[in-house]
Amino acid sequence: MRERWDGDRDPLAALAAGESALFEAFVMAEMGTLLGFFRRLGARPGEAEDLAQDTILKLFRSAHRYQPAGRFQAYAFRAARNVWIDSRRRAGVRERALGGSEEGQDDLLDVQPGSEREPFEHLSLAERSELLERAVQRLDDAHRVVFELGVLQELSYAEVSELVGIPVGTVKSRVHNAVRKLREMLSSEGLA
Repeated sequence: MRERWDGDRDPLAALAAGESALFEAFVMAEMGTLLGFFRRLGARPGEAEDLAQDTILKLFRSAHRYQPAGRFQAYAFRAARNVWIDSRRRAGVRERALGGSEEGQDDLLDVQPGSEREPFEHLSLAERSELLERAVQRLDDAHRVVFELGVLQELSYAEVSELVGIPVGTVKSRVHNAVRKLREMLSSEGLA
């Protein structure tokens, strides 16, 4: 969520006040961000769409009891993370009930590497994005979530700490370890 939705541009505060236009603008502007968030966490395309819609619905339904405290962006990602956790719990219950695992995970992602092009110079942007996505998806859940929120979504360590419910020092450590693991994965493929 690159655009700031805080202060007098808080979509839920506006919705609670009976003004839906700002919330609608938020949905239009940030649906892609939510889709990318869920895709990077490992959701299939259709599942990511469902999860993004569930998040928007959850935010909409919570407007009447919403109390602006902190940044709306952090609140929205907390809602998205909770939707993700709930979906994983449901998937785990279904998987145990069926005695199998979900299949069909594709490797599409809208993440673009930063301005450093040297390690991937010989690859197209799409190939680089795909390699990075696969590497991020191989991170364990704890590292993948803090990497997604702290690096890709550019939340502060304090905000990630609050969202995930771990100390700031642990967030820093996990981001550092996630970056190290990604470098190792890409290096083992001769790309870093």
